[in-house]
Amino acid sequence: MRNIFLLIIWLVPVVASADAARTDSVYRCIDEAIANASVYLSKREARIAGLKRQFDKSRGYAARYAAAFRIYREYKAFVNDSAIAWLGRAERMARSQGDMMSANHCTALRAFQCSTAGMYMESDELLASINTGELNREGRLAYYAARNHLYKELGFYTKIGRLKEKYGRLERMYADSLAALADKNSDMYLQLMEIERYNSNDPAGALRYNDMRMKGVDRQSHEFSIIAFYRFLDYKRMNDTDNWTYWLAMSALGDIRNAVMDQGALWELANYLNTTGDMARSYKYINFAWNCAEKFGTRVRSNQISPVLTSIDSSYQTIMQKQKERLIIMVLVISLFAVSVLVLLIYVNKQRGKLKLTRDELSRKNRQLMKLNKEMQQINENLDESNRQLHKAIGNLNESNRVKEKYIGLFLRQCSIYIDNMERMRKEVLTMLKNKQHTELMSKMKSHDFRDRQQQELFDIFDTTFIHLFPTFVDDFNKLLRPEERIHLDDTSRLNTDIRIFALIRLGIDDSSKIAEFLHYSVNTIYNYRARIKNGATCGRDEFEKKVKEIGVPQHTQTEGDGKSEAGTAQ
Repeated sequence: MRNIFLLIIWLVPVVASADAARTDSVYRCIDEAIANASVYLSKREARIAGLKRQFDKSRGYAARYAAAFRIYREYKAFVNDSAIAWLGRAERMARSQGDMMSANHCTALRAFQCSTAGMYMESDELLASINTGELNREGRLAYYAARNHLYKELGFYTKIGRLKEKYGRLERMYADSLAALADKNSDMYLQLMEIERYNSNDPAGALRYNDMRMKGVDRQSHEFSIIAFYRFLDYKRMNDTDNWTYWLAMSALGDIRNAVMDQGALWELANYLNTTGDMARSYKYINFAWNCAEKFGTRVRSNQISPVLTSIDSSYQTIMQKQKERLIIMVLVISLFAVSVLVLLIYVNKQRGKLKLTRDELSRKNRQLMKLNKEMQQINENLDESNRQLHKAIGNLNESNRVKEKYIGLFLRQCSIYIDNMERMRKEVLTMLKNKQHTELMSKMKSHDFRDRQQQELFDIFDTTFIHLFPTFVDDFNKLLRPEERIHLDDTSRLNTDIRIFALIRLGIDDSSKIAEFLHYSVNTIYNYRARIKNGATCGRDEFEKKVKEIGVPQHTQTEGDGKSEAGTAQ
């Protein structure tokens, strides 16, 4: 018995070490997958292109509907707007053929995609438009799933206790409806049972259902990544760190390899690595997750990732401060060493007259000391160069922080304004519905006045904030243009479209598609604006936008850069 006990004590650290090595191996696979992310992205885009060609060649309602539905499935976790658009196309085809079962099924799926992206009002309106009597079994499952997901999201984000309880009841009600209708051997049913056990604080029971889900899934599929994420949650509830970190990493790896843009695992993993001090990996993972969320097009993921990104940035600031302190200590040590060398040289010079017999030896040592002094001078020059680069980096970082803080405040303020406006509109709509003012309500909803006012208000706030941050931007921008091409604003407190495009480029948004989304123009229009302005530049077209991005950069960083260039020329 004693021998068995000793064997167990010996095996425990061995098993723990093996688990840690297993997780580290997955981290290396994730690093490699991120490096090859463009390959996985190209494969998915190629599949989508092939399906679109198949759609164009399809003839007849059934074939075209099936092709459109396959394209939606490829876009589902890839680009949310495209997934919704293709579901809308499939729905319109079904309605034109009088196939209301398929049309309502598509509407339910669109509602699910909307709630995934945080568009809760749109999701609720779509679900309310569905005649549940015109749903087949598959459509009813999609309807219940969309309702369940909508109320789960609303319950998670609301801060009002009464509403949280209400949404919780509705979420459980539709989960029960799903469980009653779903095939008892399907992954949907097993997932519902796993969630029920998890919510009942029975992670071991939830894990048993997860084991059943794992048996029937392809380990290379996106579905495997989803099941692995639920497995991570089960192990985390059990405080089994080795297992939950492994399965979280496996879920993230599967998402990357399947070119999934709607990711939850990778930013969760980045947050964990940040707490363990693995800053380089954490920073790489959170940036990749942010780029994926941008491509998918959901503000929910962006809101989840933003706090993690802020935390990692704060950690980086701490590291930079420590490096600066170490550099100061090194400079002090070298300075003391240089003083010591100087004292030694003085002592040697005083002894030269007294030590005639050892003059030759002293001369040789003196040459050695001179050589050491030159090396120290070279070290000092290298330190000066490091200091200049550090000051330049700090200047750029301060500028970036200033702009970032200003625009974060702007974003939060605008979000609050939008919430107030939506609440005001909601109350107005409820009042009109209670008064049965359906015609006036329909007219009001068709009008674009609200959207245009909100858009103009956004532009006004953007213009005011940007001019406050860069008061000389317009003048500096005109200096880059030939006199006849310069832009003169009638109202110096407002920007026109030409200036706004290059103001966004100054802030680092140089992708024409993102600029087009912000200004509500087509990508071709933005491209034509940029080309026209660059044609009037005093410098080369390729250099023009680089100079625009340097407008407002602190002068000392440019001076240091010039000094460095002059030093290089002198050498």
